[in-house]
Amino acid sequence: MMPRMRRALLVILVVSACGKTNSNSPDAAPDSPDPYQDAAADAPALPAFRNPVTLPDDQLALQALQILGANVQGAAQECNSCHGMTRQHLRYWRALSDTSMSNCLTDLSVSSEQSARTMLDCMRSIPTNPASDYQVQKLGVFATAAKLPWFGYTFWRAYGDSGAAKLAEFQSMVAMPRGTVPELSQGQFDIVAEWFARGLPQLDTTLPADPAPDTCTPGVSADVAAHVTAMHTTGWRAVNRDNLMAMFDCGTATDPRQCLADKPFGSVQAYGTGWDVTGRGRLRVLKDVTYQSSYWTRSSPDGRFVAHGVANVPGSYVIDLQRDATIPISTQYDPAFFPDNSGFVFQGGTRNVCAESVLTSNPASITMTEAGCAKISNIGLYQHVGRGLNNGDFFAIDSQFVSDDGGHTATLQDPDASFDSHGYVDFTPMIFDGTKYVQHTHAQVAQPFEGDSSLSPSALLEMTRVSDPNNAQIGYVLHKVIATQVGSGYTIQTPEIARYCLSGGKPGFSYDERWAAYHHYVTGADAQELGFTGPNDPAFAAYLTQGAANIYLLELATGVTKRVTNMRPGQYALFPHFRSDGWIYADIRDTVAGHEYIVATDAGLILEQ
Repeated sequence: MMPRMRRALLVILVVSACGKTNSNSPDAAPDSPDPYQDAAADAPALPAFRNPVTLPDDQLALQALQILGANVQGAAQECNSCHGMTRQHLRYWRALSDTSMSNCLTDLSVSSEQSARTMLDCMRSIPTNPASDYQVQKLGVFATAAKLPWFGYTFWRAYGDSGAAKLAEFQSMVAMPRGTVPELSQGQFDIVAEWFARGLPQLDTTLPADPAPDTCTPGVSADVAAHVTAMHTTGWRAVNRDNLMAMFDCGTATDPRQCLADKPFGSVQAYGTGWDVTGRGRLRVLKDVTYQSSYWTRSSPDGRFVAHGVANVPGSYVIDLQRDATIPISTQYDPAFFPDNSGFVFQGGTRNVCAESVLTSNPASITMTEAGCAKISNIGLYQHVGRGLNNGDFFAIDSQFVSDDGGHTATLQDPDASFDSHGYVDFTPMIFDGTKYVQHTHAQVAQPFEGDSSLSPSALLEMTRVSDPNNAQIGYVLHKVIATQVGSGYTIQTPEIARYCLSGGKPGFSYDERWAAYHHYVTGADAQELGFTGPNDPAFAAYLTQGAANIYLLELATGVTKRVTNMRPGQYALFPHFRSDGWIYADIRDTVAGHEYIVATDAGLILEQ
């Protein structure tokens, strides 16, 4: 029971548990605030933290939502006066509770006095200060169990005769629900806890859809850290390394930080003074181009090929850094490369999916009619691609999107997020038949008010930008992708496992899936973070007229962000994406110099240490 609970019970922080307590039930919390006050000599029996419930998923979901007072038939009481009982909020609670179970409630058998104190202190705002306040956020759903027997026992185990007073202090700070709403009985808590332990099954089919969100509440579930840990040894960065993928400009180096050593630092160029952020990597210039690229830039996993649309000539370009050649390609925009270096997608041509051999044959140009190319009509614009591990199928996803081609003129804010209640993501699975890619049946998943979907290299994570009622971005949502093969297609589920309250462009995942990189257009709100006194600082004024964009790294398991570039007014660092070994490529559009630069930064390699 315990490992399963750790994976899922994570959430609900203060799940403002709405329900009625049956004081005659043997599972109900005892009336005494300290049922163990007379048991100092003889240890009482350990109460169960929660008892397993065997209801099927649909019945469990309905009963849990009824107990919580959500908008479902038969709800005993209304809890929305305290908490919005929406799908998003329930998933946020799940994230908080997972963190509580992983970080704090690590010994539910309460094996010693020290273990009990460690768990309880973990729930304080400052765990090392035993006088600091307890925080509801440190408990998640377990705040609704604060008056149930397990917590009484744990305080007795930790503090003996002093446990009663300390328990009362704890309950006054974190016990939920508040006010006159009855606390949950043990039986009610068991149902709610079981539902969260299973990962909120049937939530979307039982609870009506959310309205457009007008606030963002950050939360990262334990699922994210578990995924990152697994990908460290099994993800595409590890697989490609073990398969001895030849990375561009690494020579015999085995440490990726020693790659690209012959490429000049941007900071020593007149146009690149001040680009680097101390301690967060250095930018190297891979290519100086005089044409204007169009929409995003992406590169192959080995870093050899860099591709993008071109605004001022017909078609697009693929830059072969190894040959120092620019290859015209009869497409328009949206390049993407499969994580095993087997092929690429490029939209706007006769065909849109090609084997990597089309590039490695050293062509003078590419028509998209080559034998290795195929037309897969279900792949929509602004697609991202991935491949399942262990020789799994290839996937492309697309969704509602907002075009982002900033910096050609002054761009003073991030792209809007005009995603509506019909938001969706399309999954198109493919196989490679030895020559070209062949489509399987595609699947669509509803994701209201989300769009600009990105797929991780393993096709196990998806990240979206989420809209508020005014079509402004209020955050990123991280989804787990659960793909179950049925015949020649898949059924797809995408439960939310994290939400980050940030604003920026469409992100790209690292090949070890620890990081997401994105660009963010400078606004007045960034002035102090960039080192100015505020948006009215005269030295900041040029940013408000010429614009700029910087690259940020988001660590998925912690939600911590780091800015890794320091662009000057009129300079836009755009479309960051990883190559397999951890280097990040990007396009810098310099409206002052009238050039664009393909650059690489080792920021991720420095920050991962």
